[in-house]
Amino acid sequence: MTLSDNQYPATLVDGDVMAVCYRAIETALQTVMPADGKFRYVPLTPRPSDTQWRAFTGKMPVVGIGWQGWHAGKLPGATFRGPLVFSVAILTAHRQPEHLYVGDGKLAGAFGVTAAAIGVLNGLTVSGAGTAYVMSASSAELAQFLEEGQSSVLLTVQFENVALELERITPQLDDFKTLSSEIVDSPSGEPT
Repeated sequence: MTLSDNQYPATLVDGDVMAVCYRAIETALQTVMPADGKFRYVPLTPRPSDTQWRAFTGKMPVVGIGWQGWHAGKLPGATFRGPLVFSVAILTAHRQPEHLYVGDGKLAGAFGVTAAAIGVLNGLTVSGAGTAYVMSASSAELAQFLEEGQSSVLLTVQFENVALELERITPQLDDFKTLSSEIVDSPSGEPT
């Protein structure tokens, strides 16, 4: 048996709607926290090694975006559909403890980056995925991993009722093309 070269088209390989949502979150955040040398953007891996964590926290402010999961909805069917969830971690550093929350007038503290992130992410509409909602924002989860003079916020961003864009993917998958084919089983050539 020989498999075609088209077993995993680019649409599927890059993660389809998951990648679209990930990039949309990053793009939205960059409108209020630009990656122009002031903020760094780093992927948040599920379980960062010490080296990855040091690279993440090495220079602040930094924004990390990670994928939490995709859960099946309550009404299962032929199409996998449900909430798609991402984490956004934003770390800042200030010399004065009072600036950790409210900022110093030049760089936002935890309150400022939280408000900015919620402002651009909650209600963000992504074609093919729907609307993003910020489900929570907290400073507690990452606090134990930070040095003195650093603050963090961890946001949970969720897209409801998301499914793969099968209309776009299926025609590219040779094995699945037969799901939509018509079988002709009559001498006249008419479909049965």
